[in-house]
Amino acid sequence: MILAGGCNTRLPGIKKTFHKIGSKTIIERIISVFSRIFPQVILVVNNPRDFLGLDALVVTDIDPSQCALAGLHAGLFYADFDWSYVTACDTPFVNEKIIRYLLSQRDYGKQIIIPKTRGGLEMLSALYHKSCLPRVETNLEKQVFMIKKILKPEKSIQIPPRVLESLDQDMRFAFNVNTLQDLETARNLVLTQGDRKDGYQIQEKNQSGTPGNKPVSPAKATKDPNPIVWRPRRTG
Repeated sequence: MILAGGCNTRLPGIKKTFHKIGSKTIIERIISVFSRIFPQVILVVNNPRDFLGLDALVVTDIDPSQCALAGLHAGLFYADFDWSYVTACDTPFVNEKIIRYLLSQRDYGKQIIIPKTRGGLEMLSALYHKSCLPRVETNLEKQVFMIKKILKPEKSIQIPPRVLESLDQDMRFAFNVNTLQDLETARNLVLTQGDRKDGYQIQEKNQSGTPGNKPVSPAKATKDPNPIVWRPRRTG
């Protein structure tokens, strides 16, 4: 699930998710990763016309509050599966290994699986279960819009920094683009370090069409030990 309903006030001009980083726009980068993991990609937006042509189910908020919580509510409501990984539309370095690890931590009775970086909880890089919906709706009705307020310790799992850093050493998965400086930082990262996929470093092709660097495998690259088994949502 990608939340793309923001007002874009800190980065004027085109919607920030349509800025290019490397050869793809931010939204294309996110969808590319999600499509390798999930059978369904949901994009929650304000204006669907802006997102025509993308390989995703495009939906709009049901609640009029125009906040991230309302976007989460719409995404969970329309999702065909019980669990959804949620990110904002301005995160160019979503990490497949992080997502697959969160999926491997799903457990009976749990509703939210959250990365906890050294800066705090990453609520917009987390896994949510459909059973969160009643609590989300209650908070929207009460105008309690902070996503953290739906947390219940006994129903959540926090992934500690040391685990996250073993999967994404630079913690790039939590990087988001809010300003022109952030955009330039992201572009420079791809230009100098390349993109990383499944523990390998992948460089953008140079003008001659050949890769800038050969893939480099880290010593502790790991594969996801748990295949993803999707359980269709029950109805009735």
